[in-house]
Amino acid sequence: MLPGCRDPAASEPVPDLRVRFVLPVGGVPGRDWVINNYVDRDQGPGVRDYRGGRKSYNRHQGTDWDVPNFRWMDRGFPVLAAADGRVTAVHDGEFDRNVSCGFLGILKPPNLVELTHADGTRSRYVHLRRGSVRVGVGQSVAAGEALGEIGSSGCSTAPHLHFEVRGLDGAILDPFQPNLWTDPPPYENALTVMDLVVRNGPIESEDILKDPPPNAQRISPHQTLGIGLSLAGGFPGDQIEVLLEGAVDPGILTVIPGEPPHAYPFWNLPPPRHHGTRRIVVRARGEVLASHELR
Repeated sequence: MLPGCRDPAASEPVPDLRVRFVLPVGGVPGRDWVINNYVDRDQGPGVRDYRGGRKSYNRHQGTDWDVPNFRWMDRGFPVLAAADGRVTAVHDGEFDRNVSCGFLGILKPPNLVELTHADGTRSRYVHLRRGSVRVGVGQSVAAGEALGEIGSSGCSTAPHLHFEVRGLDGAILDPFQPNLWTDPPPYENALTVMDLVVRNGPIESEDILKDPPPNAQRISPHQTLGIGLSLAGGFPGDQIEVLLEGAVDPGILTVIPGEPPHAYPFWNLPPPRHHGTRRIVVRARGEVLASHELR
């Protein structure tokens, strides 16, 4: 989600580098985070990730690690050094709750940390949470050391880490070239629910799911019931089932496509459909992925 000029070197073989990367985030894929975009390796107007798929967008220069939404961000989600290095750039203090690339055309820079590694390659950790940067220029850090926390500063549409790698000549390097990860993350995940949002009132847009208030404990019999999900992964034809236990109309069924890897579907149910609801249950593949009790 970091804009910039396209670099043809993004699709060329990586030189023999000494650096190898650990994951720049902790947690469990599909529960705590999902990779939403990879480096775009297509030379023209098309999109192609390292596996030949379309999990990217035109000219994207890094890898985006999404967390479920802002309420997960607010818990503090550490960004980790992907390799030993020295801090060569830091920026902090910018607003960290963006859901677009700028307000009224005004684009602020992102909070970030840049490391330079022993072989001269650089890694950048972008869109960090305001006030979370824990390192200073000139400081040496070890692989796995916390640099800051995931945020949504700068040109960003949701809380995520943009992880970017550049070579000695400044050209973009795709970290998913062979042998650059010590333990590479999965390319595809089974469909999982990262967060369930329940609202006493309608959900007008994805932005509410990106920054949801606390889940409603009661639903007014005269109010619309809004239900939304932060979904990770999935394959074409996957089905997600949302059940309203005790309601007049207990079930909703929708088909989730395989892309994008991070999606925010939602439903708004008028009062007759949710009367009597005691529990909301989300299922896929016959198993419960999330639930929420109502009083």
